[in-house]
Amino acid sequence: MPLKLDRNIVIGSRGRKYIQDFKYSLCSVDDIRELALKNKIISVGDVTTENLKNAGIKLNLQIVDLVTKRDGKRFMHEEGSITVSNPPGIISIDLMNKIYEFISTGVHGRIEVDGEEDLAVIPIIFYADKNTVIVYGVPDVGMAYIKVNDEIKERIKEMIMEMYRNEQ
Repeated sequence: MPLKLDRNIVIGSRGRKYIQDFKYSLCSVDDIRELALKNKIISVGDVTTENLKNAGIKLNLQIVDLVTKRDGKRFMHEEGSITVSNPPGIISIDLMNKIYEFISTGVHGRIEVDGEEDLAVIPIIFYADKNTVIVYGVPDVGMAYIKVNDEIKERIKEMIMEMYRNEQ
């Protein structure tokens, strides 16, 4: 279900703490290859996406910003990608809407973010169904995943609505 919001969501210090405390599982490419047999796979981050694609893993959705903080490496634009603006510390309405469009239609694709893609995990969890695995990079730690379930979806919904209300 699409969020009926009329503005971007700014992630404040409380939201950042909530996100940092989020439970995830560290994983390898082989772990994701196994999960991909029965789940949709969505990748967030350039290095994560590149590693999964190089391993031949079919990605339902890729969200990247074409740069990595690790070494400043630049990644190449891929023809057919959708570009969305999403400033750091924000979940933009445009990003939320594009994620919803891809997930609700089941069309495979790539969103290239002008800004920062890290917070895309939040609307992905909100919109994705329970057979979805979100894979992303944890700086200085490795690759991690979250498997969407009812509990995590409810927590994300509450967090989004709290952040939205606190800005009014």
